[in-house]
Amino acid sequence: MRALAILTLIVAGPALAQAGNNFVRPPVVLEEFGVFCPDEPSGQMEAPDTERGVIDLISGDPRVDFHTDIVPGELGLGFGLRFRLAEGELPVIGRVVITHPPFGANGVTRESYEITIDSFATSMTQFDFDDDYEIQHGTWTMGIEIGGEILLQQSFTVVPEGTTPVSTKLCDGPPLMS
Repeated sequence: MRALAILTLIVAGPALAQAGNNFVRPPVVLEEFGVFCPDEPSGQMEAPDTERGVIDLISGDPRVDFHTDIVPGELGLGFGLRFRLAEGELPVIGRVVITHPPFGANGVTRESYEITIDSFATSMTQFDFDDDYEIQHGTWTMGIEIGGEILLQQSFTVVPEGTTPVSTKLCDGPPLMS
């Protein structure tokens, strides 16, 4: 149990220090943020304002596997947010906005795509490291925009693989807690 507490502090400690740049404003509710273990896309959707021109769709309602804003730059891992609108709010079309260090042939630093957000189901946005060139160390920021205003913003720091306890190796093993 003590080892788990130490691991929690190592993983979550830096996240607590960076909280000043992050915010959430009504009517958006942040459910959780962090690192996701690898998952298989169930399809794709056109997203012309992204580097690839499409985003992968994920079925179900995957939960965050590691609650931290420190992300190892490791192929297969993803990171992102789970969020919704406050109870009683009507569905809206919003926009996910992701800023990051430059990558790709055109040195893209900003990507965005539309998303429907409502109060009765959790929405998710996740960036997966599918290709080596996407792994860029530094600050990545995810925002949820509604009506031209960013109402949720969460920053992540991508670090070299092996410099944080989080790894795909932990995704296939036994759960850390019972």
